[in-house]
Amino acid sequence: MSLFALVSPGGSPGCTTTALAITMTWPEPVTLAECDPAGGDILAGMFAGHLPAPRGLLGVAFEAGRGAAAMSAEASAQLAALDSEGHRMFLAGLSDPRQAAGVAPAWLAIARMLSSQPRDVIADCGRLDAGDGQPTGVLTEAAQVAIVMRSSLRQVAAARPRIEMLTQLLGGTERLGLLLVGDKNHSSGEITRTLGVRVLASLPGDAKTAAVLSDGVGRRTNLADRPLMRAAHAAGAAIARAARDAQARDLAGVNGHAG
Repeated sequence: MSLFALVSPGGSPGCTTTALAITMTWPEPVTLAECDPAGGDILAGMFAGHLPAPRGLLGVAFEAGRGAAAMSAEASAQLAALDSEGHRMFLAGLSDPRQAAGVAPAWLAIARMLSSQPRDVIADCGRLDAGDGQPTGVLTEAAQVAIVMRSSLRQVAAARPRIEMLTQLLGGTERLGLLLVGDKNHSSGEITRTLGVRVLASLPGDAKTAAVLSDGVGRRTNLADRPLMRAAHAAGAAIARAARDAQARDLAGVNGHAG
């Protein structure tokens, strides 16, 4: 199945909340993997500390030296359910940012393991920064990378160097898109023209639903009917569609060169 990655330019645009909302509305079996080197938020956030803490990503990284099969088996053992049916699963991230240095050499192996899973995987990669320890292997293996950002001038300025980093990493912008969150300070067209990357979808500033997903505050009933979740469903579809389009262009290019 496919691996999709979400990143942030910083400034708390809601990357993890967006990843959760998309996961909870994904139409196919899916796993949300916390790949943020700064540490995971979901166990203490949406689960409010009530879910027994699995080793999650750290446990998978420990198996990197034993090969893909051992990593995949460990990942299956470390998954927690996000719903009662087990349709949506969760791989917890690091519990301490100091663990990131130990995981860094395993990112590519982790990414290849995630992309080979029998279900789609959404990787929450958190804030993208320069330097060692970033989950670059996950980003390069992803079928589509989405930058989650607000449409403010400050966020546009923060996104610009991250887009340059990702463009170099991915070999272009074909697998790169933007998800806009919250109030529309600038239009999608303006942001696309300024940053040279298309806006895949926009999500509303639905504070009540975001509080459930980010901090476990409020009722979880009827989540599917809330504005954020409806928009997240459309955003997920847009990400998957963009990935298919990019793959089709790649195949067309290969066939064109072959001809």
